Amino acid sequence: MEAPTPIIELSNYFIRPFYPGDVEAISKEGNNPEIARWLRNRFPDPYTIEDAKAWISIASSSSPILDFVISRREDNVAIGAIGLKARDDVYYRTMEIGYWLGQDHWGKGIATEALSAMTAWAFENFTHVLRLEAEVYEGNDGSQRVLVKAGYELEGRRKKAVEKNGIVMDTLNFYLESRFLYKLDGLSHACKCETLANHRYIT
Repeated sequence: MEAPTPIIELSNYFIRPFYPGDVEAISKEGNNPEIARWLRNRFPDPYTIEDAKAWISIASSSSPILDFVISRREDNVAIGAIGLKARDDVYYRTMEIGYWLGQDHWGKGIATEALSAMTAWAFENFTHVLRLEAEVYEGNDGSQRVLVKAGYELEGRRKKAVEKNGIVMDTLNFYLESRFLYKLDGLSHACKCETLANHRYIT
């Protein structure tokens, strides 16, 4: 089975749907307590092959698909994931965005580029959405930097809001409104983003 067509082409990476061929790569990249410590408990630790199979089955069968792989352009192998979560009721104009990368790929600007592109894609494809938001645990300085570089602003802090691995922590809440986008070469980008890559959106 071939990998699905990307929804976004980045400089050296793709953002595309999950498929069964991602099982081993997702398990390998995700099986790291340094990743799991910053994510909610539904992210497995350890991250087994069976966990990857179960998640890929869920992610690839949802409608609309809101969870995607970040893969290398050279071989289309998964190195992480990025996704959206729709809110409902009176919050229906908001979506939550989240992401993770295998540790070997940290510090290379991949997460910032993927987040910037996915943000623009979300606003273009869900036109009722007025804001995207992301929640980060205190101490996760790397993810905070990614969000700021992608144009997100710190909105506030929720004191003692989560407990992870027995540690009670604050959460830092970031957001970006659709009104902060502008058009560049026919594509939307976050106007506050420090680096505006030439993303190609697949339609």
